[in-house]
Amino acid sequence: MHLRFPSLPSVFLVLVLSGFHGGAAAQAPMLQAAAPVTTAVTAPRLRLSEQPKVRSAVIEMVGYARGSFNEVDGLIASQVLAGMRSRHDITRTVWPDGRTVIASIDGGDHGEERAAMLLDGEGRLLALGLVNGHCRAPAKSDDRKACNPAPQAVLSIFQPAGAKQADADPLVVWAKTLPDGLALMAESDDPAVAADAQKIATVEYLTGQPTTPGWRDDELPPGFPASLRPLLLQAAEVNSTASAGKIVRPKGLAGQPMRTAYERAQRDEPQLPDAEVTLRSYAALDTVFEAYRALTQDARLEQSGREVVFNGTDGAGRYSVRLRDAQETGVFITVSSWKRR
Repeated sequence: MHLRFPSLPSVFLVLVLSGFHGGAAAQAPMLQAAAPVTTAVTAPRLRLSEQPKVRSAVIEMVGYARGSFNEVDGLIASQVLAGMRSRHDITRTVWPDGRTVIASIDGGDHGEERAAMLLDGEGRLLALGLVNGHCRAPAKSDDRKACNPAPQAVLSIFQPAGAKQADADPLVVWAKTLPDGLALMAESDDPAVAADAQKIATVEYLTGQPTTPGWRDDELPPGFPASLRPLLLQAAEVNSTASAGKIVRPKGLAGQPMRTAYERAQRDEPQLPDAEVTLRSYAALDTVFEAYRALTQDARLEQSGREVVFNGTDGAGRYSVRLRDAQETGVFITVSSWKRR
């Protein structure tokens, strides 16, 4: 059985050709301009953070590595994507040499947290920029995360191995150009307000780690068979786990039932799995599907809409791999195990 999913154009085509356009100024011959030209972009159907190819490009740069930027020990990719989630604050800046900065903000904080992509003239991703507070774990468990105050914001630039820092200069210019709300603070007649306005105090250059595994062995639930570990893609993060009928992760839900009555009815499961791991991948569904078709060659394949299930057996017993395309938030991969009785 061969399944086909809609193919997606390149990142550049998604951003520039598929309804992702600026105003009239964007149509001017910007490549001949003496200075970069920035235009606001008409709100697209999907936010930058929701564009499958944007997500894939971010993963190709930073992989599933973790770090403390706007979150403490969070997935770097998700922190970058969170800085692009506003649909109404997208800008495109074209430089005389053809490089382009596509940027947006996390609208919840007026742009204090924001991210951008630097593309070359052919639309290939050169670097990612993330304005952040270098957040740290709180001193006490009940405290909120501790982040740098606004005047001490950091611009973290992620580049491929071997890239020159100067290649990412347009991202430094972008970061120091404050979004409208923050710019008003910086221009305030009140010295105290102006002093509290965001400033880029530090620029750091980091090498992307696209091959970093997205999960660790200690994140797997008790009883998950070693024989099924090859079915857990390294290019994905652990979203949830369960064992012996109870949720193990996330910790806030630990001990609750693995399935609600509604979920059991929807899945038509006469018996709950003995152990289960759900991963999230930022790749497109067709990419994840092809990976699992190769990993589960003898499995029986079922499809319903944009959900695919592989059912198979191995030395440990019976297993299933369920792929659910959440589109805007990635592909969820649930690997379930029923031990041989």
